[in-house]
Formats: sequence, C-alpha cells, structure tokens
Amino acid sequence: MRRLAVLVGVSAVFFALVALALASPTPTVTYNSPIKEKGTPKPGKPAPVQYDGILDIKNPDGTQPATGSPTTLYFAKQLSTNGKYFPGCSVKDIDGKTSVPAKCKKAVIGKGTAQSQAGSPGTASIINEPLTVTAYNGPKGKQLLLVLNATSPVAVQNRVVPGTFGPGGGQFGYTLKFQVPPDLQQQLGLQISLTHFDVVISSKTISAKIKGKKKKVSYMMLSKCPKSKTLPVKAVVNFNNDAAQPGGPAVTATSTTTCK
Repeated sequence: MRRLAVLVGVSAVFFALVALALASPTPTVTYNSPIKEKGTPKPGKPAPVQYDGILDIKNPDGTQPATGSPTTLYFAKQLSTNGKYFPGCSVKDIDGKTSVPAKCKKAVIGKGTAQSQAGSPGTASIINEPLTVTAYNGPKGKQLLLVLNATSPVAVQNRVVPGTFGPGGGQFGYTLKFQVPPDLQQQLGLQISLTHFDVVISSKTISAKIKGKKKKVSYMMLSKCPKSKTLPVKAVVNFNNDAAQPGGPAVTATSTTTCK
C-alpha cells in the first residue's frame, strides 16, 4: 500500500508539472528595426541613421508569456555605433531615482514605449501596464540604458534595463545584451512579462574629434547599403521556465530591414 501511495504521489506531481508546462507555451518573438538614413553613405563618409527597434513577445494562445532575461540584439556589420563620442550616464545615476540628474540630459539618445503584463504566465494576465522608455548612452558608450517609467496601475520610477555591447560575428558587427533586473520580473507574488518595446534611436548629430579632425556623427551610422538593399536583423530572447524550474527556452527572431 505504501508503495502504491508513493507511485500515486509521484504520478500526481508528474502530471501536475505536465499540466503547468502545457499551460505556459513557448512564446513567439518578432523583432523589426526599420532605419532612416540622412543622406547616402559614401566611402569614408557614413550616413547618420535613425534606428527603430521593435520587439514583440506573445503566447500563441493569447495568455501571458513567460518572463525572460537576457535579450540579445544583433546589429548588421554596416551599422556602426558612436557612443564613445557621446556624453554618458551610469545605471547608479538613474536607477530608482526620483529624478534624473541634469548631467544625464545630454546622454539621451532616444525614446519610445513599452508594455508589460503581470500575473501568472500561461494564464490570462491580471495587469496590463503601458510604460514610457528613454534611452541613454552608457559610460564611454559601452552600454545603452533603457529607463522605464509608469504611473498606473503600478508606479515605476526611473528603473533601468541595462544593455551591454559585445562582439558580433558573420554578418553582424556587434551585439547588445539587455538584462532585466530580477525585481522587474517578479513583484508582490506576480510574475512580470515585458511584452513590447518600440524604441527609436535618434539620428541627431554632434561634433566629435576623430583622428584629429572634427566630424559630425550620430549615435548610429550606416557605412554602406548592400546591393540587395537589405540588412539582416536578429534578436534572441532567453525565457524563464515559469511553469517549473528556471532555464526556459531561447527563442530567436530574424528578419531584414531595407536601406538605400
């Protein structure tokens, strides 16, 4: 009888885990990044670029997707970044502060919106919250900081999602890896899924001294548009397995964007 009870107990746990896993399907991810060039790039003279990063995460059945971090964006080798020439601010300057220091104003490189859902992944969301996003250049251009704010239904004040630049490979020149802080993934017993980002990086130029010469540069620039008139786009989102143990699937989204 005891053996039977143990088997029944093990079976119950197994089927409970299966049910939870079925309740939280693997999310789908799309990432698009339309660009707008100012002028036409020429040899030795890249064109300033406005870059729009649009990330969407959802479950096929419409339920709340799993929480996730990190997310890595891949940038075509024809797109350069000039963050080292721009003023920068650090995470500690901004994160959770009641106001952003005046010295960080010149570090703003873009703005946008985001959306989050809070509840239990795999079920209907309890809370849907819109957020505003401000993008800041990090120290020495080695990071890009996404600063989130919201007023309702939950107050979010200058919370930073830091992105760190890293090497690329193949058709990609470099990557940008974002880490969502743990307390932005879970609060008050609710799991928080960031489901949408639409952030536009400005093509505004500044004057920088490069190899002894003053030049006008934007945060991102296009060195050349291929004959195909397209650039590769890629994002990889690592999800938590919220239905059981940490360590969920990594989902890759690929597409292309046009250039001229």
